[in-house]
Amino acid sequence: MGKIKVAINGFGTIGKRVADAIDAQDDMEIIGVTKTGPSFGCDLAVKKGFPLYCTFDDEARIAAFGEQGYECSGGISDLLAAADVVVDCSPGKMGADNLAKYQAAGIKHLFQGGEKHSLTGLSYTSCANHEANLNAEGTRVVSCNTTGLSRTLVPLYEHCGSLQV
Repeated sequence: MGKIKVAINGFGTIGKRVADAIDAQDDMEIIGVTKTGPSFGCDLAVKKGFPLYCTFDDEARIAAFGEQGYECSGGISDLLAAADVVVDCSPGKMGADNLAKYQAAGIKHLFQGGEKHSLTGLSYTSCANHEANLNAEGTRVVSCNTTGLSRTLVPLYEHCGSLQV
């Protein structure tokens, strides 16, 4: 089996960190990252060898990358068509629009924080509900605060059987 082809939609503060984690995996490859337009963040993507895509499918916005000296491989639809899974690292409140794109492309999707549980009906944290998320079409990763709480509370609950105070 070949490597899992991962798209990262949103190469900002969160997306850069996600990209580093995925890039360190032997069984995954980053096939592209998105930016809304040409900016200093594109320099890091180019330096790391990640193909750039535009967050939008608008030809003028895609062309703007080239006008600033960046090679843009296409729009979000092009990236999704080539990927096995997309990690959505876009700003909060964009999830519903992006979810529709992911579903239309038939691609598995993972939202990184900023979105409500109701968007996917699943929320993931490795220490509490890993199995519930296996084979799901999409989920969201809970916030760092929720992750920290679950790492503390889940073992206490498993050991004590109750968290009533």
